[in-house]
Amino acid sequence: MDLKVIKNRKIYLSISAVLVILAIVMLITKGLNYGIDYTGGAVLQIITDSKILPGQVQDKVLADPRIKDFDLGSTSVQLFNPGDNKSGVLIKTRFLEDAEESAILEVFEEKIGTIDNELLQVQKVGPTIGKELLKNALWSLIIAGALMLIYISFRFQFKSGVGAVMALAHDVLLVLGFFALTQKEIDGPFLAAILTLVGYSINDTIVIFDKIRENMHTRRAKETFFEVVNSSINQSLRRTINTSVTTLVAIIALLIFGGESIRNFTLAITIGIIVGTYSSLFIASPIWAIWESASEKKAK
Repeated sequence: MDLKVIKNRKIYLSISAVLVILAIVMLITKGLNYGIDYTGGAVLQIITDSKILPGQVQDKVLADPRIKDFDLGSTSVQLFNPGDNKSGVLIKTRFLEDAEESAILEVFEEKIGTIDNELLQVQKVGPTIGKELLKNALWSLIIAGALMLIYISFRFQFKSGVGAVMALAHDVLLVLGFFALTQKEIDGPFLAAILTLVGYSINDTIVIFDKIRENMHTRRAKETFFEVVNSSINQSLRRTINTSVTTLVAIIALLIFGGESIRNFTLAITIGIIVGTYSSLFIASPIWAIWESASEKKAK
């Protein structure tokens, strides 16, 4: 298969531009649905000798009429293994009154099992801490992008570094736009998914950039930079698709069978792999090709 990536670059870049604009519109008009990690609330750590199955807390405890009357709003449930043949769960929700907290614990013991009171923890996360976490998350993305720009500029060219960072911004904005559109919750694991996406996408892009640099050493006299980039993309295409598909198989399995606690994490990764593969092929390399070709024409 011979993709005419450079020949059709205006089409691909236009599609991405429209999607990015739509994502920004969604972020401005609907905003993100921040979870307890960023807005503040209560975190209940419950440990029991009884086995807790995925979805059991949502279906038996939070869905109980006595708890539904509290209108807890956005609540996340995460299972964990505390060891010693015990089961653990973290329930993250809005700030709770003492009566609401007692009711949740009472229903849990009634529907699932006896709570180990010595290991029971109830923490309150203030909005100030949540804002600090959100600020740190944004700084993490900015610093990661800046370091990648420096690294790629040093290894290849500044032009290629700019193309790669623009592709990363494209990927992150599309994932954020999707979550704004669907109003799915943004929490701590979501940030981990975004940083994972950034690392995955840049790795894909560097593979193609390496092939471009390799082909530049054997570039024919009349061969344009556009032609070098297009042939490099096609030579890397099979490896890029195989890597993305095999990664997606594992992630989709987690998305389907991994349970509610990691659903948003795996959903973000799934979308990120798709848009990251697209941007590596159709965004980062064409931007480098357009800029470099313009420089070559100017030099002539």
